[in-house]
Amino acid sequence: MKGINSQKEYPSIKLIIMLSNAISFLMHAGIFLSFWFGDGIIFQHGENFRRPPMLVGGILSNICFTAFLAFILYMNNLYIQTRKGFNKNTKLAFIIVTSILITITLSLSFSFLRPILFDLPPIDFFRKARVFRDGLMRDFFITAVVVFSWQLLILNYRQRKIALENETLIAENIRTRFEVLKSQMNPHFLFNSLNTLQSLIVADTEKAQKYVQELSKVLRYTLQNNETISLKDDLNFTMSFCNLMQIRYGENLNINFDIDERLKDYEIIPLSLQVLIENAIKYNVISDKQPLTINVLTDFEKSMIKVTNKIQPKLSTEPSNGIGLANLAERYRLKWNRDIEIKKSESDFEVSIALIGHKS
Repeated sequence: MKGINSQKEYPSIKLIIMLSNAISFLMHAGIFLSFWFGDGIIFQHGENFRRPPMLVGGILSNICFTAFLAFILYMNNLYIQTRKGFNKNTKLAFIIVTSILITITLSLSFSFLRPILFDLPPIDFFRKARVFRDGLMRDFFITAVVVFSWQLLILNYRQRKIALENETLIAENIRTRFEVLKSQMNPHFLFNSLNTLQSLIVADTEKAQKYVQELSKVLRYTLQNNETISLKDDLNFTMSFCNLMQIRYGENLNINFDIDERLKDYEIIPLSLQVLIENAIKYNVISDKQPLTINVLTDFEKSMIKVTNKIQPKLSTEPSNGIGLANLAERYRLKWNRDIEIKKSESDFEVSIALIGHKS
C-alpha cells in the first residue's frame, strides 16, 4: 500500500513555479516576436504602425509580474482544490471567481506601481488608459491559461492515481490468493487434512469422499482471479470451507447462515467471508467445554453482511500469514472506498462488510 500513500494527489510547488515561469516567458516571447520581427504574428500592426522603443526594464517587469500572477493563481487553485466539503463543480466555480478577482486586483496594482518601481518615463492619460486595458487583457489571458492548465493537471493526476490504485488492487488480490493457497498447502494444513481424511476413510467412507470434494472446491476457488464476485458464489465457496472446518472440529463448531435472498446477486470481494470465519476460528477456543458458534447474517436495508461470534480467546495463537482484518479493510478501501465495521464488546465480536451494487 505504500505506492498509494506516496502518490501525490496535486502538483508540487516546484512544478507550479516551473509552469508559472514557462507561461510568462512563452507569452512575452510571442509578443516580442510579433512586434519586432513580423507583420503581426499575434497583433495586426496596421499601415501607420511604429515600433515603440525597447525598454528592457519594462519588459523584465512584465515578465516577472506575469510569472508572479500565474504563481499566485496556481496557489489559489491548489488551496481551493484541497478544501473539504465542496464538490467538483463548486470548487471550479470558486476557482474561476477568485481567479478573476485576484487578476483584476494585481493587474491594476501593478499598472499603478510599475512606473514608480522601475522609473519608467511618464505617459499621458490616454496612453495610460491603453496600458491599463492592454495589461488587463494580457493578465486575463494568463488567468485563462492557468485555470485551463490546472484542470488538465488535476485530471491527469486523478487518472494516474486511479490507474495506480487499480494496479495495486490487482496485485493485492493476486497476493491474497497466493497467500491463502500457500497457507492451505503448508505442512501443518496438509497434515491435519490428511490425518482427518485417514480417520474418515476408516470410520466413514461417504464422509471421506465429501471431505475430498469440499477440499478440492476450496483449493480450486483460491486459484480464480476475479476482483469481485457475487455474494452467492462467495457463499458457495464459504460453505465448502465451513464444511471442512466442521468435519475437523465436529459438534464443537457451529456455523449458522441467515442470508436474505435479495442480496445474493450483490458484489463482494472474494474470500471476504472466509477470512472473517477463519479469523474467528483462529483466535477462539474450540473444545467440548467451549464450543464456538459463528453466525453469518445479512441486513438488506443497509446492504451489509456480518459475521459474529462469542469471544473465547486462546492463550496462544498460530503465527499470522498476513491475511486478516487489516488486509481485508485495505482491499475494500482500494476497491470501493468503503470501510469495514468492527464492533467488540466484552463478550461478542462482530465484523460487518458492505455488499455493493446489484447485478442485473
